[in-house]
Amino acid sequence: MAAAGSGSFQDGRIASKRLMMLVALLLVSCCLGHGFGDEDHVEVEEVGSSCMESERRALLAIKSDMYDPDNWFSSWTGKDCCGWRGVACDHTTGHVTKLDLRYPYTYTYTYTYDMWDVFYDAETIGASKVNPSLQELKYLKYLDLSMNNFSHAPVPSVISSLVHLEYLNLSYAMFYGLVPPQLGNLSNLYHLDLGGWFLHVDDLDWLSRIPSLKYLDMSYVNLSKATNWFYVINSIPTLEVLRLRYADLPYVPSPLPPFNLTAIATLDLSWNSNISSAMLRWLSNATSLEYLLLFRCGSLTIEPLQVALASLINLKELDLSFNSLEGEIRETLNNVSSRGLKHLDLSWNQLSGDIPPGSLRDLEYLDLSGNFNVIVHIFASLGNLTNLRHLGLSGNSISGEIPQTVGNFVRLEYLDLSSNGIIGKIPESIGNLSNLVELYLSRNNIAGSIPRTM
Repeated sequence: MAAAGSGSFQDGRIASKRLMMLVALLLVSCCLGHGFGDEDHVEVEEVGSSCMESERRALLAIKSDMYDPDNWFSSWTGKDCCGWRGVACDHTTGHVTKLDLRYPYTYTYTYTYDMWDVFYDAETIGASKVNPSLQELKYLKYLDLSMNNFSHAPVPSVISSLVHLEYLNLSYAMFYGLVPPQLGNLSNLYHLDLGGWFLHVDDLDWLSRIPSLKYLDMSYVNLSKATNWFYVINSIPTLEVLRLRYADLPYVPSPLPPFNLTAIATLDLSWNSNISSAMLRWLSNATSLEYLLLFRCGSLTIEPLQVALASLINLKELDLSFNSLEGEIRETLNNVSSRGLKHLDLSWNQLSGDIPPGSLRDLEYLDLSGNFNVIVHIFASLGNLTNLRHLGLSGNSISGEIPQTVGNFVRLEYLDLSSNGIIGKIPESIGNLSNLVELYLSRNNIAGSIPRTM
């Protein structure tokens, strides 16, 4: 009996172990999503795979409607969509959280690139469509459809259902028509770029429903009917970058509301003709401002600009070109309180005189071209600007010879002295400018040749 009892005990232990192993296997299978008829399980057929099958299928549907002449989607194969180019997933849930379908231009795009060139380039790109399957990517936080050609289709309403979006870029994608106010549903957005042609906004009230917005670009969007633009923008204190270039902004009557953009660092209102003196004075409260672009605004005057420049203590870049500004350069710049200013463009105005001696020593970019009244003494006043990399002085009234001191600007990469009244010989000291890449001396009375040491 003892032997028989011992055998039963051993058999029982073996059976128990087998049962525990079976339970463990079932638990593993359950955790991996197998065996329960769940079509949206996490795929585990490939090592490291973590892609939702329904989202993988949605991505392939999206791909089928995208123009792809250079096989940009070549990595979109296999089960693990999280490893595909332009796609990223949440490592915990496996949901697709990022989709970057920006058209892969061969040039390096910067904001200063000629947008009209981008327009003509976009017209030559084959047509794409936004596939409705985009709505299956419910957990997207990042979506970039920029620089494609969506053939003047309206902005897809499906985008407003992606309520987890934090980053949305639809710029220069050839969308057409009214920007849907339903974009206000995307209350988690911190980055919104709608810059481009053919879009318009009649009322910006929806923007106030995105309380944490930090970056907003609506350049080239027609805002001519959005009479509340200024008040809505001013109600978003988190804004750090605001670009409204060529947006046909409506005039804002005084009195203006109290300044509320306490975090603003970059402001581009260029190509808008309704920038009033009151608005410039209002800007004097923007002490966090680092980049101010107001070229081709047309209605600017020196006095309110001086008030603003005296308060913008953190300014690094200032562009006031093509504004027909009148007055003395010295008087304007004497009010610049920022000693960290690196980029200053005053070209194509009606300014006269020279730079105040000893000021703006950190300048790396200075353009005074096309003022016609900048005089011979300009070189003497530039003596302390030894950090200059770009110096534009074309189209002025500079006479006399180029002084030998030009060789002190050893960091110069660009020098334009064309279309002046300069005479004499090219000084040997220009040979000191070993970093110089572009030199323009035409339409002067200059003799000699450029030193070989350059």
